[in-house]
Amino acid sequence: MNCLESILTQGARRFAWLGLALLACWTFAPIAAAQEAKDQVTHYNPRTERVITISGVVTVNGLGGLEMTTADGKTAKFDADRVLRVVFGGVPQAYKDGRTYWERKDFTNALAQFRLAASDGDAREVVRASARIAAVRTLLRLGAKDAAQFAECVAEADRFLEEFSTGRDVPEAMQLKARALWLSGKATEATSAYLELYEKGRSDTPGFSKAQSTQAGMSAAWTSLDANDTAKARELFTACKIAFEAAAEEALPTDRSRLLGQAAIAETGEGFCLLASGDPRGAKSYFERMLGKAEFAPQGRYAATLGLGEALLADNQAAEAQIHLARASALDPSGRDRTARAMLSLARCLKAVGTDDAKLQASVLITKVKGAFGDTPSAFHAAKMN
Repeated sequence: MNCLESILTQGARRFAWLGLALLACWTFAPIAAAQEAKDQVTHYNPRTERVITISGVVTVNGLGGLEMTTADGKTAKFDADRVLRVVFGGVPQAYKDGRTYWERKDFTNALAQFRLAASDGDAREVVRASARIAAVRTLLRLGAKDAAQFAECVAEADRFLEEFSTGRDVPEAMQLKARALWLSGKATEATSAYLELYEKGRSDTPGFSKAQSTQAGMSAAWTSLDANDTAKARELFTACKIAFEAAAEEALPTDRSRLLGQAAIAETGEGFCLLASGDPRGAKSYFERMLGKAEFAPQGRYAATLGLGEALLADNQAAEAQIHLARASALDPSGRDRTARAMLSLARCLKAVGTDDAKLQASVLITKVKGAFGDTPSAFHAAKMN
């Protein structure tokens, strides 16, 4: 889904589970829309159960909600959890140029322009905030090709959080910071950053979505495993499974399968915890039980297949592991992080096989993870492999 730079990636809070949330918007809408003089706000009206767009001038865009002055001079107010999208008009030229460069995938120039717009003292505060969060997003994209940019992304996110501490994009800035830390191999710091976002949503802090909170909790479970904290990972996987299942019960049919898929992935977490704690045979048995379940969401099956392959590899059964890891790397359409991990594990498996042909295939896979999957946690580990 394409959105303008000001789309609230945390938006629709309570309605996120109903498919109205825009949890991760990384592209921008057509140029003409942002060049209109007035701002446009798209929101969900619970009374009519419709999505409505109105025009005016946004005066407040914070965690406590959005306010705008409409064409008739009246003030319209919207709860933060009902705002789906904001398109700002009357923005500085640098902001427009940043969007243009972004659309061309020229992220280096896009970053320069967004930073310029964020520092424009003549621009409205809401526009400067939008430009700053756009700079954070852009740095994360740049990090996929140059890992050094992840540290810049963290610094830019901190700058946003300092300058716009009550802005509606605060949850997104926190999520982007945590992701950048994870991608740069700082698992312990990433866990702390994800947990901060997780607890904000669980405690019903205004402006923080339970949907985004639960997803942050899942990420914290994975980073906890990377940091060898299996106890914390188990706790988080269990809590997130329960949260996703509860959300699925209330969700529309179009969202239910996705939520149950996330719950299934969380359920496989116990197997990965066993694996991380040095019990590959226990992990193997666990993943086999998951795959043997009559009703298990496809996303969970992909995760369990990956886990089974890794458990077999850890138990020195490289030939059998290769089959499952090849399947996981080739057939899983549900997540780039898991695909990249499967490819890297397959590379390790091929190295263990030891033939010249297997070593060559492993080298190709490692190169692909470092290049085509530079936006995943596995790229950090691939960079350390020959």
